[in-house]
Amino acid sequence: MLVGILSDIHDNLENLDKALAVFKERGIKQIVFCGDFCSPIPARVLGEYDGKVHCVFGNGDGDRFAILRFAKNLDNNLVLHGEHAELDFAGVKVAVTHYPFYAQALARTGDYRAVFSGHTHELHQEYIGDCLWLNPGEVLGWKGKATCAVYDSQQNTAEIITL
Repeated sequence: MLVGILSDIHDNLENLDKALAVFKERGIKQIVFCGDFCSPIPARVLGEYDGKVHCVFGNGDGDRFAILRFAKNLDNNLVLHGEHAELDFAGVKVAVTHYPFYAQALARTGDYRAVFSGHTHELHQEYIGDCLWLNPGEVLGWKGKATCAVYDSQQNTAEIITL
Protein backbone atom coordinates (compact mmCIF):
# COMPACT_ATOMS: atom_id res chain seq x y z
CA MET A 1 0.00 0.00 0.00
CA LEU A 2 1.23 3.49 -0.83
CA VAL A 3 0.74 6.17 1.84
CA GLY A 4 1.37 9.90 1.45
CA ILE A 5 3.42 11.42 4.28
CA LEU A 6 3.71 15.15 4.96
CA SER A 7 4.54 17.51 7.77
CA ASP A 8 4.90 21.15 8.76
CA ILE A 9 2.52 22.87 6.34
CA HIS A 10 2.55 26.17 8.27
CA ASP A 11 -0.25 27.54 6.06
CA ASN A 12 1.64 27.12 2.76
CA LEU A 13 -1.44 26.20 0.73
CA GLU A 14 0.35 26.40 -2.61
CA ASN A 15 2.83 23.67 -1.62
CA LEU A 16 0.08 21.68 0.10
CA ASP A 17 -1.86 21.66 -3.18
CA LYS A 18 1.29 20.41 -4.96
CA ALA A 19 1.71 17.57 -2.47
CA LEU A 20 -1.94 16.55 -2.72
CA ALA A 21 -1.71 16.61 -6.52
CA VAL A 22 1.23 14.18 -6.36
CA PHE A 23 -0.71 11.89 -4.03
CA LYS A 24 -3.81 12.03 -6.23
CA GLU A 25 -1.79 11.33 -9.38
CA ARG A 26 -0.41 8.19 -7.72
CA GLY A 27 -3.81 7.02 -6.55
CA ILE A 28 -2.94 7.36 -2.87
CA LYS A 29 -5.97 6.92 -0.61
CA GLN A 30 -4.23 7.17 2.78
CA ILE A 31 -2.26 10.21 3.97
CA VAL A 32 -0.40 10.78 7.24
CA PHE A 33 0.19 14.35 8.43
CA CYS A 34 2.85 14.75 11.16
CA GLY A 35 1.68 18.07 12.58
CA ASP A 36 1.88 21.86 12.31
CA PHE A 37 -1.09 22.99 10.25
CA CYS A 38 -0.72 26.40 11.98
CA SER A 39 -4.16 27.82 11.18
CA PRO A 40 -7.31 25.74 10.57
CA ILE A 41 -7.23 26.42 6.81
CA PRO A 42 -4.84 23.56 5.86
CA ALA A 43 -7.04 21.18 7.89
CA ARG A 44 -9.98 22.15 5.72
CA VAL A 45 -7.95 21.60 2.53
CA LEU A 46 -6.76 18.20 3.76
CA GLY A 47 -10.33 17.31 4.70
CA GLU A 48 -11.39 17.77 1.08
CA TYR A 49 -8.91 15.14 -0.15
CA ASP A 50 -10.48 12.02 -1.65
CA GLY A 51 -9.08 9.58 0.89
CA LYS A 52 -8.41 9.12 4.59
CA VAL A 53 -6.10 11.74 6.14
CA HIS A 54 -4.63 10.81 9.54
CA CYS A 55 -3.29 13.80 11.49
CA VAL A 56 -1.42 14.47 14.71
CA PHE A 57 -1.00 17.87 16.26
CA GLY A 58 2.31 19.71 16.38
CA ASN A 59 3.59 22.60 18.45
CA GLY A 60 2.56 25.17 15.81
CA ASP A 61 -1.16 24.45 15.69
CA GLY A 62 -2.51 27.72 17.02
CA ASP A 63 -6.26 27.12 17.06
CA ARG A 64 -6.80 23.45 17.80
CA PHE A 65 -10.46 24.05 18.61
CA ALA A 66 -11.15 25.39 15.12
CA ILE A 67 -9.19 22.52 13.56
CA LEU A 68 -11.25 20.06 15.61
CA ARG A 69 -14.43 21.86 14.52
CA PHE A 70 -13.49 21.42 10.84
CA ALA A 71 -12.87 17.72 11.40
CA LYS A 72 -16.15 17.29 13.25
CA ASN A 73 -18.50 19.47 11.19
CA LEU A 74 -17.29 18.87 7.66
CA ASP A 75 -18.26 15.73 5.82
CA ASN A 76 -14.68 14.65 5.15
CA ASN A 77 -12.08 12.00 5.85
CA LEU A 78 -9.88 14.03 8.19
CA VAL A 79 -9.03 12.03 11.32
CA LEU A 80 -7.40 13.93 14.19
CA HIS A 81 -5.58 11.54 16.51
CA GLY A 82 -4.27 14.08 19.02
CA GLU A 83 -0.58 14.07 19.98
CA HIS A 84 0.25 10.66 18.49
CA ALA A 85 -1.28 7.87 16.46
CA GLU A 86 -0.91 4.13 15.97
CA LEU A 87 -2.09 3.08 12.53
CA ASP A 88 -2.33 -0.14 10.56
CA PHE A 89 -1.84 -0.11 6.80
CA ALA A 90 -2.71 -3.54 5.38
CA GLY A 91 -1.19 -5.29 8.39
CA VAL A 92 1.78 -2.93 8.72
CA LYS A 93 1.83 -1.19 12.11
CA VAL A 94 3.11 2.42 12.11
CA ALA A 95 3.33 5.19 14.70
CA VAL A 96 3.07 8.94 14.14
CA THR A 97 4.19 11.83 16.34
CA HIS A 98 5.30 15.36 15.65
CA TYR A 99 8.46 15.16 17.71
CA PRO A 100 11.64 13.34 16.57
CA PHE A 101 12.74 12.51 20.12
CA TYR A 102 9.60 10.43 20.64
CA ALA A 103 9.74 9.01 17.12
CA GLN A 104 13.24 7.69 17.63
CA ALA A 105 12.21 6.12 20.96
CA LEU A 106 9.16 4.50 19.34
CA ALA A 107 11.31 3.14 16.49
CA ARG A 108 13.68 1.56 19.02
CA THR A 109 10.87 -0.45 20.64
CA GLY A 110 10.60 -2.80 17.68
CA ASP A 111 6.81 -2.58 17.87
CA TYR A 112 6.44 -0.71 14.57
CA ARG A 113 7.49 -1.25 10.97
CA ALA A 114 7.68 2.53 10.48
CA VAL A 115 7.51 5.70 12.58
CA PHE A 116 6.82 9.13 11.08
CA SER A 117 7.62 12.51 12.63
CA GLY A 118 8.12 16.17 11.74
CA HIS A 119 9.01 19.29 13.75
CA THR A 120 12.59 19.93 12.56
CA HIS A 121 11.57 20.88 9.00
CA GLU A 122 14.44 18.64 7.87
CA LEU A 123 14.23 15.47 5.86
CA HIS A 124 15.43 12.44 7.81
CA GLN A 125 15.35 8.77 6.83
CA GLU A 126 16.91 6.09 9.01
CA TYR A 127 16.40 2.44 9.81
CA ILE A 128 16.56 1.50 13.45
CA GLY A 129 16.64 -2.26 13.29
CA ASP A 130 13.85 -3.10 10.83
CA CYS A 131 11.88 0.06 11.58
CA LEU A 132 11.94 2.98 9.16
CA TRP A 133 12.02 6.32 10.97
CA LEU A 134 11.00 9.04 8.51
CA ASN A 135 10.67 12.78 8.73
CA PRO A 136 9.34 13.79 5.29
CA GLY A 137 10.77 17.30 5.61
CA GLU A 138 8.45 20.27 5.31
CA VAL A 139 5.66 21.38 3.04
CA LEU A 140 6.43 24.97 4.06
CA GLY A 141 9.80 25.24 2.29
CA TRP A 142 11.30 27.48 5.00
CA LYS A 143 14.59 25.62 5.48
CA GLY A 144 15.13 24.90 1.81
CA LYS A 145 13.21 22.76 -0.62
CA ALA A 146 9.65 21.76 0.20
CA THR A 147 9.22 17.99 0.36
CA CYS A 148 6.80 15.21 1.17
CA ALA A 149 7.11 11.44 0.87
CA VAL A 150 5.36 8.36 -0.45
CA TYR A 151 5.67 5.38 1.88
CA ASP A 152 5.44 1.84 0.45
CA SER A 153 4.20 -0.36 3.30
CA GLN A 154 5.05 -3.61 1.51
CA GLN A 155 8.67 -2.64 0.85
CA ASN A 156 9.00 -0.50 4.01
CA THR A 157 10.65 2.24 1.97
CA ALA A 158 9.92 5.90 1.31
CA GLU A 159 10.34 7.98 -1.81
CA ILE A 160 11.05 11.66 -1.18
CA ILE A 161 9.14 14.07 -3.42
CA THR A 162 10.36 17.63 -4.01
CA LEU A 163 7.43 20.01 -4.47
